[in-house]
Amino acid sequence: MTAPRIAREHRGPTGGRNSASQDSLDAASDALQSLYAHLDPHAQAEQFLEQVCKHAVDLIADADMAGITIGGSDSTFRTVAATHQLVRTVDSIQFRLDYGPSVTSSRTGTVVRAHASEAHSRWPQFASAAKAVGAVSFLSMPLPGRDRPLGTLNLYSHDLRGFTGADVALLQLFAVTSSYALHSSQRLDIARKHAMDLERALESRGVIEQAKGIIMGTHRVDADRAFRILIQDSQRSNVKLRVIAQQYIDSAVDQHDYKGRHGDPKSLEN
Repeated sequence: MTAPRIAREHRGPTGGRNSASQDSLDAASDALQSLYAHLDPHAQAEQFLEQVCKHAVDLIADADMAGITIGGSDSTFRTVAATHQLVRTVDSIQFRLDYGPSVTSSRTGTVVRAHASEAHSRWPQFASAAKAVGAVSFLSMPLPGRDRPLGTLNLYSHDLRGFTGADVALLQLFAVTSSYALHSSQRLDIARKHAMDLERALESRGVIEQAKGIIMGTHRVDADRAFRILIQDSQRSNVKLRVIAQQYIDSAVDQHDYKGRHGDPKSLEN
């Protein structure tokens, strides 16, 4: 996907600023339509988020780099999409120091915008380290979640003057799109996990039923008593019930194979 560029021409002698603003919104609308058209719920979310970041940099004139970070349940952060390796470098500085625009935005759920001097005032150690790799101004937008932000969409600029209110408005559109992609990805991951859990449960049930049948035939007991024997063996050996059941099956198969090769010892005695 190739993102449309912001049109720079003016439409009329008096409506220059409004025309440029309208051009930006039109370009953003086209970019979002392109993103949604290519959104594949079965693909990796990171691939889609990479495209979001690329479009944001193309459409927002003050942005030189963009990235998306997400927060984990253990209060740690990681970068899941970036337009340049330097984004990951700047993010890693924030994560190590545990402060900076992205970290602040994610924890407060607010938009964080800082030009060069503001960044040095708010996060001096981070700002100095980020400046060394070329990032001096920052804009971080929280990605809406249920109880807390899922993460942040972040812009980085080489320009000392930083970002404008119009940049914030445009980035909001991309933040909503990013949040939607992350929610879809999480729902798909949950569905996949449930499917795998169900598959394992059905497989375990089949193994346990086979083991119960073996015990019933060997010990001449009913199904309930056979199941209690399995549970007792599991508790006594501190081994999962499915593993105990599989051991019964393996033992029965080994005995069957032995008889197949050497004959039944009882029949040989007769």
